Amino acid sequence: MSMPALLSHFGIDAARYVTTGGEIVFGGVHASAAGTFTHVDHGVVTPVANHTFHGGTDEPTDSEATAEWWHDEPEIRRHIDAMQHAFPHFIYLTPEDAGTPCWVGDLDTGRGQFRVAIVMRRDRGLPFVRLVGGAKLGVNAGRRWTQSPHLYLNGNLCVASQGDWNADEHTAATAATWAAHWLAAFTEWRMSRHWPTEGVRVVA
Repeated sequence: MSMPALLSHFGIDAARYVTTGGEIVFGGVHASAAGTFTHVDHGVVTPVANHTFHGGTDEPTDSEATAEWWHDEPEIRRHIDAMQHAFPHFIYLTPEDAGTPCWVGDLDTGRGQFRVAIVMRRDRGLPFVRLVGGAKLGVNAGRRWTQSPHLYLNGNLCVASQGDWNADEHTAATAATWAAHWLAAFTEWRMSRHWPTEGVRVVA
């Protein structure tokens, strides 16, 4: 079954995982006692946390925090370790380089490769997720350009509702898996004009 068919067939209630390269997989995953996940063919995979796609509104602006949270070594290390495990090929840009912690790397859905940036926020809100390189997300429909669904007005990916993000539980890797899920759905929409899933809602 193709990835678009899988996204539509399993629906919002099915657990899904992301390979280190960025592909979505469903079955064949083993969970270890340590809480890591391995796919029979793809090796290390990361669960896609519950989330809902939306978009079309202004993305909340970052607000100045009273302290730069990334100076808390255990807190920034939590994000760094999660990204090294889930997406080891992503490059970490320090706050000195990027203003806030940021990771840049390629996600390959199996039907398209995209370079994305996961940009952490000073207020610890849902990270900004944007495409790197200026490519527009949409399709030409005759003489008319049709923008992809589930984008913010500024062009950033709306990978989740703001309320889906839990700063104490989630990491940059969570946002990266949401980005991979978004891009898998986008590559189907680009071919069929049908967005195959509205997110993930798995009951534990």
